[in-house]
Amino acid sequence: MAGDRADLIFSGGPVHTVDRGNAIAEAVAVSDGRILAVGSAASMRATAGPQTRHVDLRGRSLLPGFVDAHCHFTGVGAAEDAIDCKAPGMDSISALVEEVRRRAERQPAGTWIRGRGYDHSKLIEQRHPNRLDFDPVSPNHPVLFVRTCGHIVAFNSKARELAGLAETAPDPDAGRYDRDPGGRLLGVAYERANGPLQAGAQPTSEEVARYLVAANRRYLAAGGTSIHDAGGMAGVPVHIATDLVQRDELQVRIYAFVTVNALDHPHVPILNSGFRSRFGDARLRIGAFKVITDGSSSGPTAATREPYTSDPDDSGIAYWRQPDLDLLIGRAHRAGWQCTVHAVGDRAIEQTLDAMARAQAEAPRTGLRHRIEHCGITPPDLQRRLAQQQIVPAMQPAFFWEFGDGYLRNYGRHRADVMFAAKSLTAAGLTVAGSSDAPVTDYRPLFGIEQAQTRATLGGDVCGPDERVDLDTAIRMHTLNGAYASYEEAIKGSIEPGKLADLVVLSEDVRRVPVRELRDLPVSMTFVEGRAVYEG
Repeated sequence: MAGDRADLIFSGGPVHTVDRGNAIAEAVAVSDGRILAVGSAASMRATAGPQTRHVDLRGRSLLPGFVDAHCHFTGVGAAEDAIDCKAPGMDSISALVEEVRRRAERQPAGTWIRGRGYDHSKLIEQRHPNRLDFDPVSPNHPVLFVRTCGHIVAFNSKARELAGLAETAPDPDAGRYDRDPGGRLLGVAYERANGPLQAGAQPTSEEVARYLVAANRRYLAAGGTSIHDAGGMAGVPVHIATDLVQRDELQVRIYAFVTVNALDHPHVPILNSGFRSRFGDARLRIGAFKVITDGSSSGPTAATREPYTSDPDDSGIAYWRQPDLDLLIGRAHRAGWQCTVHAVGDRAIEQTLDAMARAQAEAPRTGLRHRIEHCGITPPDLQRRLAQQQIVPAMQPAFFWEFGDGYLRNYGRHRADVMFAAKSLTAAGLTVAGSSDAPVTDYRPLFGIEQAQTRATLGGDVCGPDERVDLDTAIRMHTLNGAYASYEEAIKGSIEPGKLADLVVLSEDVRRVPVRELRDLPVSMTFVEGRAVYEG
């Protein structure tokens, strides 16, 4: 417990406590890494001792450290090594291929050339790149490009060979390959079909360590002090992360999911191990047991109840038959895990709610905080069910900027308007957690806080203006609600006595910044447990 003397005091600017009443305080005192007291500047000065550090906010806002409730942490770091398909000038397949050619000329033969973030709908050619594009410039290097959503990959012949795929490999359940006229793999894989390719391109342990440190640096500079790793850091990455935490090279707090997409997935046996969600400490915990049930919102491969507006013959990709999903969710539920499901389309969300309801009916548990990751298309009937079952939605308001125009085109306005329905679900009494899904889109929490308020698309439209929230709600989604989603609201997520002193100082009073400028608002300082870990 903190002592009665502060070793750190913040004053001189608005303190956004994110307490029950969203109170704005004058000052905060910190002792031994915890919030000692919150109140007036005069009362906080009374807690000072001879060694107390005073931080003059100079009118700047102090907030709880941001919590990203759904990201792929190693992927954020790995993006620094990959070809950035969102960089200026990378708007065509020819530009992507030219960058592959350059890398092939300077990388040793046999080493992977990776790309991240292309969007076929925004490329001049209006298609995915494939082996016919990559093979001529990289015959001796495996090439793997991951679409911005992470659910579709483009690859060359060398990558196919290393993945152990025959030229005429059949489509797996809940996945497919593009093919040439002769039936041979063309070099584009969707959903479960990309598994062997992703597995073949796994980074080395040294690369993983470097990616974690890079992601840590990026998040701290953006005010992020906690993340929920939705990629599933089970196995080697957890070991590496533990070492980095012990060496104090990793300060961001991690809640690491165990992720599966099939009954025979190698992570499923953890359900028999005796481990469960929340094992660990405030630095690194085992998170939810996550099941992927459908595709991506922007692919588009989300499983919908009605066909896509853009294609009446397509309703997305559903991974599961209901009995199999019921079986797996039921096992995890009975084993004491927090269950969460990647569900974007309304069909996938309905299937998830059915499985979770059955699990609870068969094995009632108190204090449930089962989640749905993304929780995309939620018309009123599904909103009512989410509220009845008290699900925690972990959604990504930042998606609207990059993908919103595609939502309107692919799903129609009637469905785009009820995607990531933060305001309605909050009004229904649910704790809606904000997140980025980075590197799918921008990892900066302030970008998500902006987009939760605007829901603006790159093309100038708005998806669901009635679902826009106010600043206080947007901040709460990205702080206290994220802490709640990992059962940690008692120790972080707001600035209240006794909680961890995970804090962020913005460069201005956030209330005075035009909403559409929030994404670029600099972070001045970030503190983890009362220690400055970033100063801009």
